[in-house]
Amino acid sequence: MKKLIFMPLLLIAVILITVTGCKDGANKNAIVEFKGGSLTTQDLDAHYEKLKKNRTFKGKIQELTPDVVFNHALNMEMIIAKGLDEKLHLDPRIRAEIHEFMSDLFLRVMQDSLVSKINKEEFTEEELKQFYTEHKDNYKDKALYSVKMIKMQSLQPAKEVIEKLQTGRFDFNGAAAKYSMDKKSKTRGGDIGKRALLKFKKTWQPVISSLETGKVSGPHKIGEDFYIFKLTDKTKPLQHSFKEKKAYIKNDLMYVKYKKAWQNTYDRLKKEFKVEIDETKLAAFMDRSK
Repeated sequence: MKKLIFMPLLLIAVILITVTGCKDGANKNAIVEFKGGSLTTQDLDAHYEKLKKNRTFKGKIQELTPDVVFNHALNMEMIIAKGLDEKLHLDPRIRAEIHEFMSDLFLRVMQDSLVSKINKEEFTEEELKQFYTEHKDNYKDKALYSVKMIKMQSLQPAKEVIEKLQTGRFDFNGAAAKYSMDKKSKTRGGDIGKRALLKFKKTWQPVISSLETGKVSGPHKIGEDFYIFKLTDKTKPLQHSFKEKKAYIKNDLMYVKYKKAWQNTYDRLKKEFKVEIDETKLAAFMDRSK
C-alpha cells in the first residue's frame, strides 16, 4: 500500500461521515443526496468558511463562487464515498490517521470544558516557593566540562602517545591530528565541545567526571577502543535564586498543574466510557518491544 497522505479538509469530511453515520434515504434539508450521504445548505456554508481560509483564494475571494463551493464539496464527497465503499476507513493504518486528526480536532473544540483554564497569575508566593524548593535542581546551571580526546585502537600505541604528551614531545592538538581515529574531532585538536556531564556519552561520563583540569588522562578502555582525555576547563555549578527564576517557576508550575489536570480528565473519561482492558493481549503487545 502506498504511503498515506491526507489533506485536513478530506479528513474532516471522512470524520463527519464516519461519526454521523449518514445513511441512504430522504433528507428534507438536502440539496443533493447520494449513496451513503447528502449535502445540505449548512454543509455548503461550512465548506465556504473553510475554503475562505485556503491560500488558493487568498486575495481573490471573488473566485469563491457558490458554484465553486458546491462542486468542490460534491467532488470531495465522491472521493470519500468511493473510499468508504471500498472499506478504506476500516484499514487500521487509515483509522490511525483519521483518529489522530479527530482527537486533535475534538480536543480543540472541547478543551475548555474538559480542563478548566489555569491562571498562573493566581499562584501564591507560597506555592511558587514550595515548587522552587522541591525542584531546585531545575534552576541550577550544571557544571560544564571542556574536553579534548584522542581515540585509538590499540593499548600500546596509546601508551606511547601518553608518554609523548607528558614529556612535551607533542602537544595535545598535534597528537590528536596525527593519531586520533575520530575524524570529526581530530581536525579540531581533539576538541569534543563544552557541555554538562550528562550530555557526554554515557560510557564516557565516569571517566570525564574524574578528570583534573589541565591534566592528560588515559588510556581508558571504553568499548573496543582506547581513549586519551584532557579536561581543559570546568565551570562551577550555579544555583539560581527564586527571585531570578520566578517567571520560569510560574510557567513550570502551570505546566505541572495542567499535566495533572489532563491526567485526571483521561482517568475520568476511561471510567465514563467503561474502558475494559484485556491484560493478556496487552501484555503480548508490550512484549513485542522487548
